[in-house]
Amino acid sequence: MTTNSPYINVRETFQRLVRVFGLLQKDGAQDCGISVIQSHILYELGKRPNLSLNDLAGLLATDTSSLSRQVQQLVELDLVNRLPDPNDRRYVVLSLTSDGEMKQLHIAETMDLYLRNVFAGIPEEKHEQVFETLSLVNTALRSIPFTKEPSS
Repeated sequence: MTTNSPYINVRETFQRLVRVFGLLQKDGAQDCGISVIQSHILYELGKRPNLSLNDLAGLLATDTSSLSRQVQQLVELDLVNRLPDPNDRRYVVLSLTSDGEMKQLHIAETMDLYLRNVFAGIPEEKHEQVFETLSLVNTALRSIPFTKEPSS
């Protein structure tokens, strides 16, 4: 491991952010009796109802077999519906039930309150800069696959 890399501080910052935010999500999801990935499923279906399993897997950057098991648990908890695709009955689309919508809203409110508190500790004139920076990093992360060699 190269400890004198100019990116070591970036890595450490990411690791701290992921741990802290992950713990928050875990607490919020467990408070609702579901896992973190299940809370992500509810979030995406709340934003985009009637998604196929493949589309949802793409949004969550996970494989369909693992996702299918998580979705099935949410169906059994009466939080997600699996309905025939109106355009092609060979496929199903996923959407939230009314209980799923309520749970998703509860998690969203918890996350919103937490993030409001985070941004209360950042000067207001820097908020837009933080949003822009996070957006740039997110775009860069999504645009390249993880490799062992840097792209040129």
